Amino acid sequence: MLAQNRNLLVAVIAVAILAVAGLTFFNSGPTGSGTVLVYGSVDAEDMQTTIDAFHEAYPEITIDYVRGSPSETYTRISTEIEAGAKTADVVMLSFPGSLSLVDDGFAQVYRPPNAANWPDELKDPDGYWQGVLLLGQVITYNTNLVSEDELPKTLNDLTDPKWNGKITMHDYTRGTTSTRIWATIAEETLGAEATIDFLTRLEANVQPVRQRSTGAQVDEVSRGEYHIGIVGQLHDVVKARQDGAPVAILELEDFPLVWGPTAAVLLEASENPDAAKVWINFLVTEEAQILIGNVDVRFAALPDVESQTKHTIGAAAPEGMDLLRYPSAEARAKHDEWHSIFKEIAGV
Repeated sequence: MLAQNRNLLVAVIAVAILAVAGLTFFNSGPTGSGTVLVYGSVDAEDMQTTIDAFHEAYPEITIDYVRGSPSETYTRISTEIEAGAKTADVVMLSFPGSLSLVDDGFAQVYRPPNAANWPDELKDPDGYWQGVLLLGQVITYNTNLVSEDELPKTLNDLTDPKWNGKITMHDYTRGTTSTRIWATIAEETLGAEATIDFLTRLEANVQPVRQRSTGAQVDEVSRGEYHIGIVGQLHDVVKARQDGAPVAILELEDFPLVWGPTAAVLLEASENPDAAKVWINFLVTEEAQILIGNVDVRFAALPDVESQTKHTIGAAAPEGMDLLRYPSAEARAKHDEWHSIFKEIAGV
């Protein structure tokens, strides 16, 4: 009888241990409740399917998503923090905006467990940002306005005075996406002297119309307002072509497809960091990545789900076109220097 009781006790303890282990396993990620305020530059309608799936999985947490451009969002955050007002818990911006939040001390460290095995280029080694989807930038042209035989083949071809008044360009003097792109081109591919020479002659000969939004380039070129756009969002090009717009990627010998992540950043000023971590950790699950990659048109960040999504940067890129991630480490380190150079070139 004593032996039987001892065996029963051992069995009960074993079951208890397994139960605790099971609870530990299922609750190994972050937990939280309440509202998570998210500021993002991704269109709200493109995030809605993912938000709906999150609400179904975590009904105790509500995502309040507020869309704004990267520059508007950064200004809003810095203003709210300075005023001691409530600001976002999580920010999801194109890479330059996310890096600015980190560099200016607004971010706190969070390494989502679900991204532990993600590629290093998609997460910050110090844990301040986590890639959640990808953005590509390209030069575009209107296929009705630019014939095949007059297509530019190099960046220098774009400085021909015949393009005067016919080029729209994302503003490279504002310290945002294009500043980082051209700094990376200068540091990694074209070289500093050639990049400065190109931009100087472009301003002198063509006087490109500089725009605040990368999204404006593809729209303006598609409508025929401009012949060429420097630079536009790749996903906008894919969507426009699906809709029958006369726009295509301009393939140049010396300008690659430039890409970077839209990164999630947990703000130091977050009022609900526990629930915010649940949201970020969800965004990097395969489920969420598949949802993101099947939006018309967005590119998931996780390479493992490419076969289960409608769109990938690799498939959208012209065959043989080089891909370059930005900003490079050197371009990031010299951001202020290049920003000053670009403003001087443009006379602002």
